[in-house]
Amino acid sequence: MRRNIVEYACVCSVGRRRRNNEDNFFCDGHIREDVNSLDDVLLSGEVSADTNELFAVFDGMGGEACGEVASYTAADEARSFTQSRMEYEEYLYELAERLNEKVREETEARTLVLMGTTAAMLQVSGEDVYILNAGDSRIYKLSRHELRQISEEHIVFSGGGKAITKFLGLPEGHSLYPYIAMGKYKSGDIFLLCSDGVTDMLTDDEIQDIIDSKKELKSLARELVDAALEKGGIDNTTAILLRFR
Repeated sequence: MRRNIVEYACVCSVGRRRRNNEDNFFCDGHIREDVNSLDDVLLSGEVSADTNELFAVFDGMGGEACGEVASYTAADEARSFTQSRMEYEEYLYELAERLNEKVREETEARTLVLMGTTAAMLQVSGEDVYILNAGDSRIYKLSRHELRQISEEHIVFSGGGKAITKFLGLPEGHSLYPYIAMGKYKSGDIFLLCSDGVTDMLTDDEIQDIIDSKKELKSLARELVDAALEKGGIDNTTAILLRFR
């Protein structure tokens, strides 16, 4: 019986106009541990598609040091959750509710008015792929040279800026309604999870031109983040690339 493999590469960068990094991630059990570090994080490797693996990008919000706390809280709790997960069971909504509660608890413990984080999460379970997102962190699928966004935007534009309408860390009494979908994959398909530090700088065509090649996945992830930085790098930039084979 053929064993399905997921090759992964993750890059997390502070950007060129930021003094802190509010992004975090969960990738093969790893998160960005030191929220005060300005160093880039680069991970790569491979896992079995049959072990209910989780990949996630979190982009914190809240001002001051709150953003990195919110995204770290979500990433750390995702790590705790997956250590005791049940295999072959779709768990993303249960996980999102748990992360939402943990970020809210952290907000209340720090006596803050509001702190939150976007989420773009992908769970691989055998032949199935489940996705969940809240906010403006995106998920793309590249299949047979065609790139398609498979996540949903939760933003409104007003006064020259944008506001996130769905996120993890909602106050008590507010219900979490993330976007959830399920699909399949083929050998050679690539999925991209990224913060808006990538998508605010690069068009979908530019993203496709970069990742639609036969280069080493780690090189593609690095090239994608570097392209966003070269276009201005106004925000923290995190990208996780997954290639199925």
